[in-house]
Amino acid sequence: MTADSLSITVATDASAAELWSALTEGRSTWWPELVLDARVGSPVRETWTESGEEHSADGHVTEVTAPSRLAFVWQQQAWPTPLAVRVTITEDDGRSAVTLTEHGFAALPDGDALRTAHEEGWAFHLGNLLDVAAG
Repeated sequence: MTADSLSITVATDASAAELWSALTEGRSTWWPELVLDARVGSPVRETWTESGEEHSADGHVTEVTAPSRLAFVWQQQAWPTPLAVRVTITEDDGRSAVTLTEHGFAALPDGDALRTAHEEGWAFHLGNLLDVAAG
């Protein structure tokens, strides 16, 4: 049975405002393959090359609550349904945390493999986000 969701939390000394700025305005410096504006309804598009073939996932922003929450849905052409992503930023006692959740894997034919790949990919991207925010 496919686990429907994944959740990753990373912590930093960067402030919530610094994280939000890196996530939204500075995103192209740590994830240039992703097009995303922090406005509800704006398009989301990630492109990448795998085994010499270009791929993409498209969607739109569903929620923006600066500086604490950004959510979107996205879908590759072969997926029967989109995945939903939510990024939440919290700050407590001089430390901040970013929690990313993504769900909808159970509805996909290759959900287990995709969930594993996304978990690895998100860990990579969140590490880059922290680097830019701490910058």
